[in-house]
Amino acid sequence: MILGYPYGWIAAAGLFFLLIFTIILMSPVVINGHLRRMGSNDDAELRIKALYGIIRFRYKVPLIEFTGTTLQMKKQVETENAGINTWKQFADEIDTDRVVGSIDKMKKILQLTKDLKGWVRQTMTRVSLVEWKWTTSVGTGDAMWTAMATGFVWSVKTSILGILSQIVILKAEPEMQVQPNYKNSAFTTEWSCIAQIRFGYAILAGLQLLVRMKKAKGGVKAWQNILFKA
Repeated sequence: MILGYPYGWIAAAGLFFLLIFTIILMSPVVINGHLRRMGSNDDAELRIKALYGIIRFRYKVPLIEFTGTTLQMKKQVETENAGINTWKQFADEIDTDRVVGSIDKMKKILQLTKDLKGWVRQTMTRVSLVEWKWTTSVGTGDAMWTAMATGFVWSVKTSILGILSQIVILKAEPEMQVQPNYKNSAFTTEWSCIAQIRFGYAILAGLQLLVRMKKAKGGVKAWQNILFKA
């Protein structure tokens, strides 16, 4: 009985920590995205919550302006870990050279890393889409062209959703609307979605990516040189 007493406490403590560890791995990482365009007002927001809200990340673009050749954005980034909050705001500008440069970086990373597309596909199969809402109003000022534009928008939406349904798990019926505006020339759209992935799967995917990065020619440093090269 004397020998069994401490071992009983050790076994109980081990089971307790195993239970906590299992709960952490099974907890969902919730990804909430929102995009809206109303006239000349554009805004976008991405929220990520993990470990039941202990870890939070918020990326918001409250202002997007087209200036002919460039896209100017104001950004807000907010992170919160165990109650410690950090927040910053900055402006950014995207032009043709940056877009081309980003595409070139992605091509180099794909060439550098073995079966990176396979890793993306495998990770996305663990993602569950629990909400998908997309409402659009379109008008050209002409009834015939408005009808054609409405059909085109419907085609784009259904194509995107069709591709998405082959990649992720759909847990809810998607809600989509396209409303023709026969009186005015206008375009408004609002999109929101909520996706989830188990914390354990997210950690596993991160470790798998790290292994692929280390096996690539030049290792992790090669990735850093490509991504952060001016």
